Amino acid sequence: MKIKFDNVKFQYEENKREVLKGISLTIDKGEWVSIIGHNGSGKSTLVKLLIGLIEPTAGSIYLDDLEVMEKNLYEIRKHIGIVFQNPDNQFVSTSVEDDIAFGLENISIPRDEMIRRVNDALEAVDMDDFRSEMPSNLSGGQKQRVAIAGILAVDPDIYILDEATSMLDPKGRDDFIRIVKTLKEKNKTIIMITHDMN
Repeated sequence: MKIKFDNVKFQYEENKREVLKGISLTIDKGEWVSIIGHNGSGKSTLVKLLIGLIEPTAGSIYLDDLEVMEKNLYEIRKHIGIVFQNPDNQFVSTSVEDDIAFGLENISIPRDEMIRRVNDALEAVDMDDFRSEMPSNLSGGQKQRVAIAGILAVDPDIYILDEATSMLDPKGRDDFIRIVKTLKEKNKTIIMITHDMN
């Protein structure tokens, strides 16, 4: 799906300065785009606008011909997966395995397929040995791996990775980049949000 921002503006409060000032950009299907900037520069705001958590002050956002607005959010969110900077914001279950399965249950994946996808996702992020653990008991890096696994299992068209490597050690970052390269080979659209120029 093509993503298009058309002269998008946003400010959080009437009297505050605009966070986004007339952003226009197009991300074609299968592109890998990194949005880089310091903390507070509007990177996460851009993502929140794309997934409809907030609405632009002005301008429009589209996925193909579907405008990002409240009446279209259910359809739009079927195509987007996001890994937030703080993985604790994503956990909803009492075990790693159940948490990864949660997204699959929401899209009515058959049980046998769900089990396969959960297993594949856990293996991809090297967390298979932690499937029965409570997410809250994991280290920061392990939590981030589980959040990534949850999105891998759902396998959306668009992956948004908001500072998704911030809690990973160097090996974890290398593994993560390997996973993203594999997604790119599958013609998935990747949007990486980072303050890290490397």
